[in-house]
Amino acid sequence: MRSRSVALGTAVLVALAVSGAACSTGDDVVAVSADTESANSDATETAVPGSIKTEPAATNGASTDGFVFSAPTEDYVITFPGEPSPTPLVVPLPTGQVTAKGFIYEDGANAAYITSVFDYPEGSIGSDPEVVLLAARDGAIANIGGTLVDSQFVESDGVPGVAFAFDVVDGANSGDGNALVFVDGLRLYQSFALGFSGQTEQFQAFLDTFMFTDDQAGDS
Repeated sequence: MRSRSVALGTAVLVALAVSGAACSTGDDVVAVSADTESANSDATETAVPGSIKTEPAATNGASTDGFVFSAPTEDYVITFPGEPSPTPLVVPLPTGQVTAKGFIYEDGANAAYITSVFDYPEGSIGSDPEVVLLAARDGAIANIGGTLVDSQFVESDGVPGVAFAFDVVDGANSGDGNALVFVDGLRLYQSFALGFSGQTEQFQAFLDTFMFTDDQAGDS
């Protein structure tokens, strides 16, 4: 598995991470790319759940300056540092290709922030949310050749999730990232922040603003 340089482009890497998570349903990780870029992944290894710390933490929609983004599914909000741009993400699945609704904000060349949401087809994922979440986590990291640094199960409004941190190491072009993923039935919610090292505080502040709305009923 080849580690990817952050110099490849933070927006490209964060899109690859999101797509890698989405196409990982517990089977092999598949190479994927965003519609706006043609970057393929060498990661084809089976996603194996790593160690994880169980903690019933809940996101709380922390207040921060920026652009308050309402998801097209109208069931969550998250605050970006600036206004994001729509970025469709093609996700190949054993049952066929689907397109996730992705939105990316690029902070120059130093960092990229993304959120995406999509529904798996019926029968394409198992019923155990922890298995789905671990596969998504490991698929994201595998698709960018990263290394898991920290991980814990979380929960928000009764919806199970996983929060994790990772490194992308390539000499002077090394970087890191933070992610928050939830699964509610067939719906997968993903938010990632990735960039050159030293921005963990900003990345976590972004993820801390994720909040389900009243339209999220826990039975998507």
